[in-house]
Amino acid sequence: MIKKRTISCLIVICLCFLLTGCWDRRELQERSLVLGVAIDMADAGLKPGMNAEENMKVKETETFVQPNGKKRYRLSLQLLKLVPGGEEKEESKSYVISNTGESMFEMIRDMLGQSSKSLWFEHLQIIIISEDVLKQAGLSELLDFFKRDSEMRSRIKVYVTSGTARSLLEYSPPSKEASAIYISNIIRLHARNTHITGARTDFGYTVQYFDTGSNALLPRIELADKVIKLGGSAVFKKDKFVGYVDEYAVAGLKFISNTEKSGIITIDCPRHPEHQVVFELFHHDTKLMPHVSEGNIYFTLDINMHGNLAELQSDFKEDNTTDPQYIHELEVAFAEEIKRNVFYAEKVFKKEMRVDSISKFASKMKAYEPETWAQVKDQWDEIYLTTPLVVSVNVSIEKVGSHK
Repeated sequence: MIKKRTISCLIVICLCFLLTGCWDRRELQERSLVLGVAIDMADAGLKPGMNAEENMKVKETETFVQPNGKKRYRLSLQLLKLVPGGEEKEESKSYVISNTGESMFEMIRDMLGQSSKSLWFEHLQIIIISEDVLKQAGLSELLDFFKRDSEMRSRIKVYVTSGTARSLLEYSPPSKEASAIYISNIIRLHARNTHITGARTDFGYTVQYFDTGSNALLPRIELADKVIKLGGSAVFKKDKFVGYVDEYAVAGLKFISNTEKSGIITIDCPRHPEHQVVFELFHHDTKLMPHVSEGNIYFTLDINMHGNLAELQSDFKEDNTTDPQYIHELEVAFAEEIKRNVFYAEKVFKKEMRVDSISKFASKMKAYEPETWAQVKDQWDEIYLTTPLVVSVNVSIEKVGSHK
């Protein structure tokens, strides 16, 4: 019996030697970590300091002989520089390589001719797509490779720009970190900025919108000289790009969707219009409900906001923040501004974009009026454009700051 136990233990120990370690282990310094992806048209962008002829030679060197398809896109990757310990730190923490073609996967594999290490996408932070590309192809088509590849993560940030996408990867942030990491981190504060579309815009959510046939919004990012800015939104009907909406429309949509958690609202002082008053939002409850009456569909939107009086530019004595009557006047004025903002967003999405933003109204119909939804879902894109919205807003100013 003891002999059998001894043999069994020896077998288990031997098996442990075979199971230790990672069979596919590869040292960090043997990988090129991809931090950012930019997609432009194939003829987009000139390298600074080079004339057209020199740029053409560079592009011919970057690309490959393509037996099928066309040279439609220019794919650029930002790779992380790994500096050995003890060496002097470089100004840039990354570098960018590019290729032209049509298949994203084919271009990436051909880029191994520009890299001494394998390309690793598990640390990918951002995907930036230029407006020119989106006018030629659907978003689902452009992202198909990324949603199929197992190395991609759902929290990748996806952006749209009206300029050249590669230039954003080449941008050198003041923080000296890689631009892909810098740009990825900007959107984290979206809940405190009414001008930024940030909620449910990650790669994983975008793919879900494709799968369910829903509309989508993606944040817009722009670069001018050395100034980078995130604001406004790119609008997609299904996966087709239809245009941009401004920051004010984004703010109104965030109030409708209840994704604004700590923003600010500005108005002209009711008593002194030449001065502004600012409300800081702390708590926001929104209830969007569909209603069907005698075959007619309409929506009600009830908004309740609680917050502080954050700024009062007026220095007039009658603007007394300890006076309940004055505070009530401000609450009414802020409520009217929020209602105005909501109606502005509704007008932009209905009249200009002709799209149900992120299919918010459609999802409410499906959830609360399933029988009616079954009858109208095939015509919803047209029905939505004439569906009334009744808005009610209540604002409560709970504090006026540390200085009365």
